[in-house]
Amino acid sequence: MVNRLPLPKLNKKVIYLDQYVVSNLMKLDNPVYQRDGFTKEKTFYQELRDLLVELQRMQLIVCPDSASHVSESRISPFNAELKKTYENLSSGITFQSFESISSLQIGELARAWSDGREPVFRFNARDVLHKDPNEWSERYYITFQDNPFIVPNEIKAARAYMHTHIARLFRDVWSKEARTFQYWYNLERKGYQGHLGAAVVKSRRERMESMLAYQPGVEPSLEELGKVLPSAAEALLAGLEHIMRFPRDGGMRTPDETAELEMSFGEANRIAEAPFVKLQSLMYAAIAMRAAAGQKEPPNEGMTTDIETIAYLLPYCDAMLMDNDCRALLRNIPTALRPAEVERVYSLNSRTAFLDYLRLIRASITPEHLDALREVYGEEYI
Repeated sequence: MVNRLPLPKLNKKVIYLDQYVVSNLMKLDNPVYQRDGFTKEKTFYQELRDLLVELQRMQLIVCPDSASHVSESRISPFNAELKKTYENLSSGITFQSFESISSLQIGELARAWSDGREPVFRFNARDVLHKDPNEWSERYYITFQDNPFIVPNEIKAARAYMHTHIARLFRDVWSKEARTFQYWYNLERKGYQGHLGAAVVKSRRERMESMLAYQPGVEPSLEELGKVLPSAAEALLAGLEHIMRFPRDGGMRTPDETAELEMSFGEANRIAEAPFVKLQSLMYAAIAMRAAAGQKEPPNEGMTTDIETIAYLLPYCDAMLMDNDCRALLRNIPTALRPAEVERVYSLNSRTAFLDYLRLIRASITPEHLDALREVYGEEYI
């Protein structure tokens, strides 16, 4: 008979580390990539890594990786080293795709509309992670090779396109139109629904073109196969239709009732109330106001990835360590509109506060927790 030891329940803090943090932590193990500018920051990153590793071993934090880590690493010449670093930090705990998180939030808006109630967003990290962060960690985890459907050239092309688009808005629109922050914020978030609609049309057109171009006996490329599969926007649309068709209290609405509900949902533009839409819209509005205030250069190519990462993940994190400009952009949001969770975002400029935050987590450990660590992992583990 096996004796089962009841373990204390865990409530680990979810800490997100931006790609630039991962990159600098990677350099600690790869001195060949260190440059002169890294030397003055090396002490901080050594202390940071030591604290993170200690807190992970003590089952007090998790540092999940995300799609942003994957995509930004894949276009780097140091992909293998970066992948090893963020996977060591995450111990196999990964955020779901941003498309899945958007479906979760927009799905709640649709269910609330279908039920005739206000939406409720829980922001429970377990809902957006591939495994329970509060499980006691194993001594090992399994990793896989790079996903063949993630093509570095496609990532580079998408980033370049977005940067060109934002740069054009920065120079030709935001810097020239005297508008309020509220104006740009509302314009951004209310336009997201149209963006989804355009994405559905684009996917259907590409699928048709790919099918018409198919030649028997010729093996299609991964890119062409990807066009045949339903896109994230199409999957979201199908999910919304299903929610409107089948109410949660049972039964099935008629096609006319479903169509009417879908139309009213669209006319009310409820998607504009999705938390990720609101947060990314606030950040783009802050960029617009920077342009109007005379900033000469548009954001760099990586800013759109940072905005996306924060918009989708911040509500589910206890803390994020991002780059200085990204944190500054969040603090450019007017106080009346700034979400409370912005205070959870740290950067190199607030490194002392972030290290203090991690030390407070360490100080919170109880004698019972330490006893459980010894029982599970052995005396030498502490």
